[in-house]
Amino acid sequence: KLVHPGLGDALVARFRSERQILASLNHPAIAKLFDGGTASDGRPYLATEFIDGEPITAFADRRRLGINARLALFLDVCEAVAYAHTRLVVHRDLKPSNVLATETDGETRVTLLDFGIAKLLDADEEDLTRTGRPVMTPAYAAPEQEADGTITTATDVYGLGVLLYEMMTG
Repeated sequence: KLVHPGLGDALVARFRSERQILASLNHPAIAKLFDGGTASDGRPYLATEFIDGEPITAFADRRRLGINARLALFLDVCEAVAYAHTRLVVHRDLKPSNVLATETDGETRVTLLDFGIAKLLDADEEDLTRTGRPVMTPAYAAPEQEADGTITTATDVYGLGVLLYEMMTG
């Protein structure tokens, strides 16, 4: 992931925050950060584990997974989110395209990615995701995101609920 040229300072700061957040997370169901820094042209970058998967909902549908198998996948996502919460990180953008599922040698794995609008709950600095307009995926945003309210771990719990609803009902 490489910052596009000409982005404002706030967006570059948000990108750097994402890199720091990913560096603080080490969980098998969260995409690993391999490297980060500044390219020769001065743009920040980060390199994460490549996940050759598909959105969790498409994965479950294509395989016609039953309720128990879908719940097992969902619980793996919950474990990753709970781990992030113990590190005081709220993802804020939980949606199928940010939760990829893969199957290798008969073993299914989910991976949570894209912490681009994640928030550190104990951060004293100004919220780096505030750019003058709401940053969210409206169909998955919690009410407090829509209202520009206080972000807590409940924000992700709401997103998990929407994800589970889609996994179970299509």
